[in-house]
Amino acid sequence: VKDPNPLVNGKGLELLRSAGINVQCGEARQAAMELYAPFTKHINTKMPYVLAKFAVSLDGKIATSTGDSRWITSPRSRQYVHQMRKASDAIIVGVNTVIKDDPKLTVRDSRDNPLIHQPLRVIMDSKGRTPADSQLFTELGHTVVAVTSAGAPNLAALTATGAEILELPMTKDGGVDPCALLQALGARGIVSMMIEGGGQVLGSFFDLDQVDKVVAFISPMVIGGSSAPSPVGGIGFSSLAQVARLEQVKVRRVGPDIMVVGYPPKVFR
Repeated sequence: VKDPNPLVNGKGLELLRSAGINVQCGEARQAAMELYAPFTKHINTKMPYVLAKFAVSLDGKIATSTGDSRWITSPRSRQYVHQMRKASDAIIVGVNTVIKDDPKLTVRDSRDNPLIHQPLRVIMDSKGRTPADSQLFTELGHTVVAVTSAGAPNLAALTATGAEILELPMTKDGGVDPCALLQALGARGIVSMMIEGGGQVLGSFFDLDQVDKVVAFISPMVIGGSSAPSPVGGIGFSSLAQVARLEQVKVRRVGPDIMVVGYPPKVFR
């Protein structure tokens, strides 16, 4: 396929062909487009490619009604997620996930040792509620707390941890504006980012049609409970006719779990 950069598009092919080299174009096109999709989006929109990742039980739950979520997926699936993190420039979570789970969000090897290079960690926290003693501030790598003007009075303790505070516009419901966050991250050279939860954050990106790829892990367990949380919140759709069904769907086994990968229709238009 041609280089998607408008400044380069086609010039490489012309140069090779002018030198008498036989160049084939179009073979395995779909696989190539999937491979460099993050670069394509960033070079054309100046915003990061958004991968939404979540893990659920067979009945679509991400935790029990008491909030217990460790662990829904198998060790092999969790190690696969570390490879996904390694391939991402940034990892996004919401403040509720930080408060409930106190995650590290680091990239670790099979022996649970952190790697030297770590993706940027970003917390969407409109009111600055992130605990200053969170593990995110003690692990390798850099953490950004994205807040709104509503979070301004509560940021002294977070600043003292060495975290970077990024103030962004507020949505109608008082959250951090996802599109403004994408623009800010794109401006600092973030090409690809992975959203790891929670439901409000994932829902806000789905509602605005800002998800480019979905990777869902399904564990062979049934949690039950009408109050047990599901992975995607937000406004959602009122009818199935409105739902954007994933395309180019792939399914594979990862240990005892099933991994489903798909793309919203807009990605390969």
